[in-house]
Amino acid sequence: MTSEERQNSPHVLIVEDEPDLLEVLELAFESAGYRVTTASNGVGGWQHFDRERPDLVVMDLHMPQMSGFRFLELVRSESEVPVLILTAYDFAEAEEIANHRPNYFMNKPFDAQELILQANCLIGRPADDQACG
Repeated sequence: MTSEERQNSPHVLIVEDEPDLLEVLELAFESAGYRVTTASNGVGGWQHFDRERPDLVVMDLHMPQMSGFRFLELVRSESEVPVLILTAYDFAEAEEIANHRPNYFMNKPFDAQELILQANCLIGRPADDQACG
């Protein structure tokens, strides 16, 4: 990818505290043509968000230093950027998650292809044969 293509690519901030999963997510999004910024905790995620204003946030809820719920509150206090939550929380907590206004959430483990399809929908770049919803 040229530097010009990179600049024109959608920018995703991934906030995930599991290093192996963070690497998998980074590779998946880069392969799908995204510019990727990563953080391993909510504090780092907030610093990147505040400085870089990505097009999409993909995040975990259970993180060190700042919970995902608090991170999402901060994001929502300043932006309506699309947020996709990846969580090991069970869906019994869906109401609490919904109160924080994510655009979409997926339970771990997840299918990487489905994740990218949903991310593309959230930023308005679905595949030609993809129905968003």
